[in-house]
Amino acid sequence: MNPSIIDINEQNLNETLQISQQLPLVLVFYTPSHETSQNFTALLERFAEHHQGQFVLAKVNCETEQNIAMQFQIRALPTTYLFKEGQALDAFQGALDEQNLQQRLSLILPKEEEIKFNLALDYLQAEDYNAALPLLKEAWDLSNHKNSDIALLYAETYIAMKKTEPALEILNKMPLQDRDSRWQSLQAQIELLVKAADTPEIQQLQEDFARNPSPQIALKLAIQLHHANRNEEALDLLFGILKNNLDAENGEVKQQFLSILAAIGNNDPVTNKYRRLLYSLLY
Repeated sequence: MNPSIIDINEQNLNETLQISQQLPLVLVFYTPSHETSQNFTALLERFAEHHQGQFVLAKVNCETEQNIAMQFQIRALPTTYLFKEGQALDAFQGALDEQNLQQRLSLILPKEEEIKFNLALDYLQAEDYNAALPLLKEAWDLSNHKNSDIALLYAETYIAMKKTEPALEILNKMPLQDRDSRWQSLQAQIELLVKAADTPEIQQLQEDFARNPSPQIALKLAIQLHHANRNEEALDLLFGILKNNLDAENGEVKQQFLSILAAIGNNDPVTNKYRRLLYSLLY
């Protein structure tokens, strides 16, 4: 028995309607002897099974539950109500095909980015940042970079991993009107992490490189930057060497470049950016 599909009677009607405070609810009135309404109810059942708990389907058999049908003043079969957050948002008479039904249900169903976002939250509660990151990236992309709640959590996850560069990139894409106290707090956290990552070793190597921009010093500096999670700076530094000589330091610069890409993983947008740049030199 599917818990997302409920047969309604007078005893469970109010309790079922209360479900819509937490989950979207589809309430359909039908009779088994009315072929159109029976077929449409079967289609709704398939949708409920496909969407796996994203909404509850409540079915009212008007032959056995005439009082409920009268209460809702049912005049035609099938009649369908769509509830969300305790409110009836839509109602329609007659059957719909799959495409039109999907369009109608989009009023109450969570968007794809919301589903990804909620899955990511589950992983974040378990502190599984690597599993959460690709879901947050998909959610952020699906929202066309307009959902600031997703952006803030996406940036926050990178900050928890001490990866300031992608976090800053995400925050800088947020519209000005959404840059609230939480945005400012994340910016402050990034500043603290950047200061903590600016070690004396890095400062010395940066001074050395400014005086003598050699591949040997670039390699040492890139390794220190990588250890401080300043990966984009490290890759940018090494790429500057590779542009002039792909085999610098007997290929060691390219090898370190690839090692950093492998270490930060495919989920980091920095990886794709610098992998493309490297391919542009190779091919």
